[in-house]
Order: sequence, then structure tokens, then C-alpha cells
Amino acid sequence: MIKQLTRAWLPPALLALLLSSVFILPRQEQLMESSISPDLPVNDELPGWQGNKIQESEVERTSLAADTRFSKAQYTRLRRVFWEKETPPVEVSIVYSGSDMNSSIHRPERCLPSQGHVNLQTSTSELRLADGRTLTLTRLTSRVPLPNRDDGLTLNFISYYVFIGHGTMHHTHIGRTLQDMYDRVTRGYVQRWAYFQANSYWAPELNLTEEETDKRVRALISELLPNQINWREM
Repeated sequence: MIKQLTRAWLPPALLALLLSSVFILPRQEQLMESSISPDLPVNDELPGWQGNKIQESEVERTSLAADTRFSKAQYTRLRRVFWEKETPPVEVSIVYSGSDMNSSIHRPERCLPSQGHVNLQTSTSELRLADGRTLTLTRLTSRVPLPNRDDGLTLNFISYYVFIGHGTMHHTHIGRTLQDMYDRVTRGYVQRWAYFQANSYWAPELNLTEEETDKRVRALISELLPNQINWREM
């Protein structure tokens, strides 16, 4: 008899519990800004580097929502001695999501092919910042053939990226998506995510190696992010 009553009342009770949860979940979604600043250092504000603001490309503007915000700069490492060879700049991009996050930021693996990148390969990498913190980022390698050159030069790119929200960060698109869903449902706010990326290129024909390029990109991230992120919110 008890088992029959339990079977009869259990489904309606579970349904009532599920429906009543709407009264304890947050009712209004508040927009919380990303914890990374758009004010990238320029000139000699970042010791050891020369920084210059740059404009986002036409491809970037047209492939993302109109209310997407960009902050971009290129950093050239200053030569410590005059015989030290000049190296290509490291390009930094910070892309802030607009009202529709899905059309504002996404994985670079999705947009880089439209910019001529091929053979994209991703991996996870740990990076120690200059202040001692350790971050997990996605490392992305790709190639860009230059068809208008007679020598058939191909530039090999190394990129590191991470998604930074309000008080949290993720190095993968799926991690960012799950975090966003959790915050919307349980905390009642929407994060304005920012996509941070730093990249540079190398090629044997230019007397540049993958190892030294990787080291240069990582060095810039290590020195830039300690002052770029509001760590008190993390």
C-alpha cells in the first residue's frame, strides 16, 4: 500500500518541486563587465617593449556583431644591444562581447581560416606570469601562405588565447559556455566576456625559429597580464 502511494505521488511531487524552483532562482540577469582592461599600454609604458595601437581589420569587423568592441596593439621588443636582431612584433587583441555573446566572440579556429590561416593545431599550455601567477591558455599554431610572392614564403603563426569574464577565465570555448550558463541560472547575471589573444609569426626564410618566437610571445603575455587584469575580482 505504501509503495503504491509513493509511486502515485512521487512524480507530481517532483514536478511541483521543479516548478517551484523558479521562485528561488534569480529573476533578473545583470550584466557584469569583464575583468580585463581595454587600455593596452602604448609607447614605452610596458618596460622593454614599444607598443602601438592598431585598428581591427575589415574581416574582424564584418564577421562579428556590430556592438563588439576591440582593443588591439602591436609590441616590438626593444633591443638590449645594437647587434641584436630585430624581431617581428607581437600582436595583442582583446575582443569584448556585445549584447549577443554568440555573435560577438568565438573560437579563433572558427574565424582564422577566413583570414588565410591553414593547418590549425591546438593544445593546452601553462604559462607563469611575471607576478608568479600561473595561467592555462590554449596554444594555437597555423600557417599563412603568401601567394603573391615568387619565393612561396609561408608565415607560421603561434597564438595564445584565453576567455576572461567577470571574476573567472577559461581557455576553451566549451568551458566559457558552461560557465556562462551556470552564472545565468544560479547567480542571475550575464558576463561580458573578453577574448584575449597574443600572436606572432616565424619562418626559416626570415631567419626566425618557432622556439624563439614562442618564447617572445610568452614573455609579452607574462609581462602584460599582471597589470591588465583586475585580479581582486578573480
